[in-house]
Amino acid sequence: MSLRCGLVGVGYWTKSALLPALRAQPDVEVVGCVGGSLAEAEAFAAGEAIPSAYETLPAMLAAERLDLAVVATPDHIHARDVQLLLEAGVAVYCEKPLANDSGAAHQLAALQQLTNVPATVGYSFRFNPAIQAMKRDLEAGRFGEIWLVELAEHNPQFHTHGGKPTNWKHDPAQAAGGSLFEYGSHVVDMGAWLLGPIARVSTSFKRVLPGAKLDDIATLQLQFENGTTGLLISSWVLSGGFPGTRVKLHGSEAVGEVLLDDRTDAGQSYRVTPAFHSGSEEPRVEPLLDRRSDAARRHIAAFLDALRGGAGVNSTLPTLAQAAHVQDVLAAALMAEERWQAVADYSTSTGQTKEI
Repeated sequence: MSLRCGLVGVGYWTKSALLPALRAQPDVEVVGCVGGSLAEAEAFAAGEAIPSAYETLPAMLAAERLDLAVVATPDHIHARDVQLLLEAGVAVYCEKPLANDSGAAHQLAALQQLTNVPATVGYSFRFNPAIQAMKRDLEAGRFGEIWLVELAEHNPQFHTHGGKPTNWKHDPAQAAGGSLFEYGSHVVDMGAWLLGPIARVSTSFKRVLPGAKLDDIATLQLQFENGTTGLLISSWVLSGGFPGTRVKLHGSEAVGEVLLDDRTDAGQSYRVTPAFHSGSEEPRVEPLLDRRSDAARRHIAAFLDALRGGAGVNSTLPTLAQAAHVQDVLAAALMAEERWQAVADYSTSTGQTKEI
């Protein structure tokens, strides 16, 4: 039996990754789409051979019998649309972040548990083969005790030289955070998925784009509940490829490093190095079918398998509860005070502390 799917949001990511990922799976029928306006939805539907277009999600729900909806709208709309879909009994794949605040994210997680409607959040880079290999080695104890994790995700999509124009992602009315929410949330999720919940965070934000109202560069220090320390950098102006992700685990026995970057030959790499001795190994990982959409394709395939009653529970699928924890970390990061201690300046004859 075919799964009937509706698209909520018809922007670049839907066109380039999510719709192809859906159509790559057997027995999926995309029956309708919702855009920012009816005209936008109709244009997308005509270009992508989708039978029906709607101005709003309620209009699509009233007209269509849906098994699944994919939400890829600006951040401030996510919570409203996910709530409507859960209440309607429609399985939902929502792009990250789940909401613009942790309270709304936890309400959605509670609603999902109450309704038992399948749902997942688009932290798809968990499905990258190199990260999967690192996860397996971590669970096998190959790295020993993890002392430190370095997390980074950045590429210069909004750089002043050749980047694209700023959009809704830079508008505080639509996005609660800048690069931290759009990029940093991916590696916050990845860190928590690998190492468990995050207990404390400190932050520093920098704005470099003209007229910026949200962070262009975010740096975080993390403390995990298991005692691991973390460092995180996210940015949409710093140099990198897609997705521009690096995860480096420093363990007592070995160091593992994953790089996800479409500028590299394979689009991904994984290296394991002994913590004390020389030499390193590059474990073999499954190749990417497409450097930009491969993770989303794997994520959607796993979610559809779960909807069809696939054997067992796929522990890689990001849950709404896990997405709510990411939201807690983001909220704490936004509230964290930047506490700077002045460094003594001995370059002056007085030796007085120079204020920073």
